[in-house]
Amino acid sequence: MEKVKEVNHILSVAMEAGKIMLENGAEIYRVEDTMDRIAKHYGSTDHHFFVLTNGIFVSGEDRDGSAFSKLEHIPVHGADLSKVIAINQLSREIAQDKYTLEEAASKIDEIRNIKNKSWLLQVFATALGSGCFAILLDGTMRDGIASFISGIALGFFIYFVFKPYLSKITGNIVGAMIISAICVLFKELGFADSLIPMIGGGVIPLVPGVAFVNGIRDIGDEDYISGAVRLLDAMLVFVCIAVGVATILICYEKIVGGVLL
Repeated sequence: MEKVKEVNHILSVAMEAGKIMLENGAEIYRVEDTMDRIAKHYGSTDHHFFVLTNGIFVSGEDRDGSAFSKLEHIPVHGADLSKVIAINQLSREIAQDKYTLEEAASKIDEIRNIKNKSWLLQVFATALGSGCFAILLDGTMRDGIASFISGIALGFFIYFVFKPYLSKITGNIVGAMIISAICVLFKELGFADSLIPMIGGGVIPLVPGVAFVNGIRDIGDEDYISGAVRLLDAMLVFVCIAVGVATILICYEKIVGGVLL
């Protein structure tokens, strides 16, 4: 009975580490490698991990035939790469025999409970990203400032409305509409020069770059199901952004009689 408990504990700790990595944007192969490293170090001799974009399957068996299996669903959402890095580093320290199993479990709980950056910093980062990308997209300084201001509005929307209340589809469409409407307003009032870099920079915080790149990497690693799911999720967001931008530009054309580009 004690051995069954031991197998359960080892694989549960490994699974929790993998869960944190997967739900925060890690690649499939990295999740499996981390779980395998932890399980092997603590003495699991026969275990199997099957990881998908939104689920982890774990099974294992001790030397005396004591078995363990568990399945957990992991919803697809945003990424926090700081937690992925922390778990990856922890697994390497575990392999160097720096933690007992109980200490590793406690450390994993600490990483899960790491607080996100303050809302003010998140809003500022969103605005700064929008403004800088507008300039990188060949916009003027005035375009960058306008995109920065629209990014502030987007940051507040994401933190206080999108994340707590809206679905991914609705949130991305409305977010793109907010950016586009503010950029059109700045252009119409003569405070900015070009709509294309303003809107392009403004919607950058909505673009799922991590999911898109990881989807390609997963397919390259022959994790076709997970890669296809990630790419489909990313493409859905791209379409939602396009719908939001197009809606505002079409409304502007119908009301004013022209589109400012």
